[in-house]
Amino acid sequence: MFTYSKLYGQLKQNRDYQDSDVKLGLFFIDTQTGSTCRINKAWMEKEAHYEELIIPSSQELPLPIDANLRSANPLVFIQLPSSPTCSYSFVVMRKSPWVEKVSLNDVQVLLPQMQSLLNDLGGLFSRWFTPTITGVTLEFSPSTHSTLRFADGTEKAINNHKVQITIEELQRHGSLALHAPTRRVLPYIPK
Repeated sequence: MFTYSKLYGQLKQNRDYQDSDVKLGLFFIDTQTGSTCRINKAWMEKEAHYEELIIPSSQELPLPIDANLRSANPLVFIQLPSSPTCSYSFVVMRKSPWVEKVSLNDVQVLLPQMQSLLNDLGGLFSRWFTPTITGVTLEFSPSTHSTLRFADGTEKAINNHKVQITIEELQRHGSLALHAPTRRVLPYIPK
């Protein structure tokens, strides 16, 4: 259970990025594996008012961003499976999935937007400490396996339903063909 205002504090960043390709998403992550936890049910309530939240297949919590809700500050309930242990996580991500292919231009347009949102989350001095995003992590549904192929024939394996693509790889090998739509497109920050 959370208060709406606790979640609103971070998600309000999405208002400043309405015309961009990126947003801040709220997910529940398995603390052992890092995979997305399934949300069984989620709702908000305040006294006699109740509103159920419809959970998309991505398992993102679709919390509306609303100043009136912030003032009312309802309780937000999330029903998760009893196992595994899940914790909430705010994620910088692309608003819509990629289908068919990912080009160098797609990533070059997306990365500055992701970097800007990441910097804004950190506050005034974050630009000094925020790591640089060098590519994207493409996340697919759990049933997606195998490899992806660049335009020059080079293959890249999907591991744990994810693959990381850097700008340098796209410059060297050309666009990347997708045989399934992405579930999430996240920033890639090398370790």
